[in-house]
Amino acid sequence: MDYEDDSVSSSVQPAYILHYHEYQESSYIVDAFTLNHGRVALIAKSARNSRPSIRALYQPFRPLLLSWVGAGELRTLTGIEDSGAALNLERVRLACGYYINELTLRLLGKDQRNESVFALYSMALAELTQPEIDHERVIRSFELQVLDAMGVLPVLSHCTADGSPIVPETQYLYHPANAIAVPIEGSAGLGLLKEKHRLGVTVAQGGSTRNTGATTSLSPSIHADGITLDEGISVKGQTLIAMEQINFDSTSTLQECRQLMRAIVRLHIGERPLKSRELFKTLAGTQ
Repeated sequence: MDYEDDSVSSSVQPAYILHYHEYQESSYIVDAFTLNHGRVALIAKSARNSRPSIRALYQPFRPLLLSWVGAGELRTLTGIEDSGAALNLERVRLACGYYINELTLRLLGKDQRNESVFALYSMALAELTQPEIDHERVIRSFELQVLDAMGVLPVLSHCTADGSPIVPETQYLYHPANAIAVPIEGSAGLGLLKEKHRLGVTVAQGGSTRNTGATTSLSPSIHADGITLDEGISVKGQTLIAMEQINFDSTSTLQECRQLMRAIVRLHIGERPLKSRELFKTLAGTQ
């Protein structure tokens, strides 16, 4: 890491601390999410020796104002002050807060400014403090809206192979790797396609086949790498439409969305498990 300061300094920035840990004898390394600079890594020198009122600011779920100097991978924090009271999250809602923090860390690269994601993050935390708002709806909405703000969420209401509208009454297999939903009745031949893929057989126009000696993606059930199978997730058309509309009035929609979003999110954060899921198991059961 680059621990050298240079002449670059920031103005005071609205921010939240996503994660921090102790460094050396008296400092913190802080991963902060800021309005105008996105994620930044900061060293808070001698922060653990500061007066208690300042040390108390180094916590997640608290709106802050931060400033720093430096332009390397790790910059030096020069100012921290509160911009509002710490948000009171307990039990399952605390677990949701840590999930939102970890997801933000994993989805966003450093120095990627995204004011929309910052606003969505702030709103999700505020909603988690309101007991009348279902916490799982907050999580699912945050996932969908952040991916949309990043430009990586497919148009779920038209995610068919030819771009035609999803039919609410139809049951689909949604293939996350290719962002395509196939009607179940149109998926009957997927097993045959997978076997042909295994044997290196492709389907030519007109339905004839030829052996290429190499694996080639034949259908949405084959990952973009041409090797990995994407088995698909069974989902109602109505659920895909509701997800597009961020409408979780139906309990069944919310349940299907949970399973589907796990697969979609995994595409963007990789296979490394989220640590916050262990907290869910402790505080609220698996989400």
